[in-house]
Amino acid sequence: MKVVQDLRELFSYRELIAVLAQREIRSRYKYTLLGAGWALALPVGLMLIFTMVFSQVAPLDTGDVPYPIFAYIGLLPWQLHAAILTGSARSLTDNRSLVTKVYFAREALPLARVAAALFDFAIAATVLGALMAWYGIAPGPGAWLVPVVLLVQIAFGVGLAFIIAAANLLYRDVQYVLQVVIMVWMFGSAVVYPLPQEGWLLTLSWINPITPILNTYRGLLVGNQVTLEPQFLTAAGISLFLLIVGWLMFRKLEGRFGELA
Repeated sequence: MKVVQDLRELFSYRELIAVLAQREIRSRYKYTLLGAGWALALPVGLMLIFTMVFSQVAPLDTGDVPYPIFAYIGLLPWQLHAAILTGSARSLTDNRSLVTKVYFAREALPLARVAAALFDFAIAATVLGALMAWYGIAPGPGAWLVPVVLLVQIAFGVGLAFIIAAANLLYRDVQYVLQVVIMVWMFGSAVVYPLPQEGWLLTLSWINPITPILNTYRGLLVGNQVTLEPQFLTAAGISLFLLIVGWLMFRKLEGRFGELA
């Protein structure tokens, strides 16, 4: 089958993906004072800002979970999601010399940006461990399921990455519109506030995969959740569907990348 052959071809470029990801990470932090410390600065800075706002100005009820931890568990995967989308948007246009002159599986370019985003995610995750230790909060009984949640989030992000990378090559406006979309999406996804028990935000969470993904992170890490709930399973199904559709769309348009880059 052609799909199997395409997957085997993509897998054969795994070393290229690693090299491209390393190049992306080095170029991103090469001439900065903090270096990879910037991977910590953004989520930690946002956590501090939202903590001041929602602790002093408009307090939120987060139960037994201190708000800094509640916010950080939302911001950490959200920043991964945002980094995957913004990075992949320019993955083809930033590498037009490769796209137009060298033959390889073009999926390697957005996948390298995904890998670079995961590097930042891993560094920033150390702060969550420190926060939980500081507040004396042990991981919940379902914490062993967190890798499953991460895999679903990656599937969702990669599916969108393929679509956005190809779309931005067709229409360069996509990278600019994406900035606004990400901002609006963040405040509609219960990243830094508890999901309401009723209302349109709760209804929207069934078709917005990132919301149940974030809530599942919280439930498994600092709650009593021990299984994957229906909303998350729905998100997993949407993510898998989007991954397949995004990849097939990318492959279909790949033949035009050389003339469009």
